[in-house]
Amino acid sequence: MADQKEITIEGILAHAVNTKASDVHLATGEHMAFRVHGELEKFIQGGDASRLTPETMERLVRELYRGNETNIKDFYERHDSDFAYVIKDGTPFRVNGFFKLGKIAFVMRRIEREAKKMEDLGLPPGLKKILGAKQGLFLLTGPTGSGKSTTMVSVIDRINESRNEHIITIEDPVEFIFTDKKSIFSQREVGRDTQSFISAIRGAMREDPDIVIVGEMRDKDTVEAAINLAETGHLVFSTLHTSGSVQTINRLVQFFNPDVQVQARVRLADALLGVLSQRLLPKIGGGRVGVHELMYITPAIKNLVKSGDLVQINNNIELGTAEGMISMKTSCEQKRDQGLVREEDYMGYFLDDQND
Repeated sequence: MADQKEITIEGILAHAVNTKASDVHLATGEHMAFRVHGELEKFIQGGDASRLTPETMERLVRELYRGNETNIKDFYERHDSDFAYVIKDGTPFRVNGFFKLGKIAFVMRRIEREAKKMEDLGLPPGLKKILGAKQGLFLLTGPTGSGKSTTMVSVIDRINESRNEHIITIEDPVEFIFTDKKSIFSQREVGRDTQSFISAIRGAMREDPDIVIVGEMRDKDTVEAAINLAETGHLVFSTLHTSGSVQTINRLVQFFNPDVQVQARVRLADALLGVLSQRLLPKIGGGRVGVHELMYITPAIKNLVKSGDLVQINNNIELGTAEGMISMKTSCEQKRDQGLVREEDYMGYFLDDQND
């Protein structure tokens, strides 16, 4: 690919699909890079001649925006953009465009075209409890690239197969297109179908929803609106970039001003159903495997949330196997005992335990 005239978005993303890359990185003056099984690999065929030139990146911008002059102008003016791009074989990608040191860059994440089965993802057996829930707030959390979206799609598609519900999704952008099975879907994209998360969430109250999926908890207004939905008899799912149940609850409470945080904890304790936190670890033999922490709100944990004594929640998770709960450390050890992961690949997450 030394001849940059041959470089196209379709070709780049088709290569990502063929190599099972999860992410593609493009930046002016740099080599293309593909994340495969968690490892970032640079495409350096042709040496410096394969570094993406300004002319190539400008051409790729036009391809990504499909020649839409309004969107192209908006990107150059705002220097930020989030949208979906679908290649010819139907594979969707979530695209983030940005500038770094004044130069154009894009990161594109491949989205699965079909929902994966919960069993195939190795999710905790206790997660099946959420499939029958009728109201409350359930959160999926983890760092970027930990598979939150894949898990969310898997859970919602299982509900789609078994329940007659109206499911509203609010996303920026829409990543996975659901096919109606027993349920019916109203999928709304921020910027195209609605002005903002908060306006869509408030509007959902008038759209006869049973289940509402909020793409991400981004600010106080979004959190408060999601809690309102859960309090009024709806089942709400959302995601957060946190690493565990305690950090998740802390983050949600910290969205609120200090003078109302006690009230926020009480409302959250009453509305929250549980939290699933996950990470992806290198799998022995290739690929990656998920490890999880699953917490459900029990009367004891509800009291801890209300009182703000969150440190004790981890002990309750360890003791909560009868309720389907599992700690991240136990999940890692189970995967190790199954011969799926190496201990050295997860012990760095539990350094505090080693120092006790």
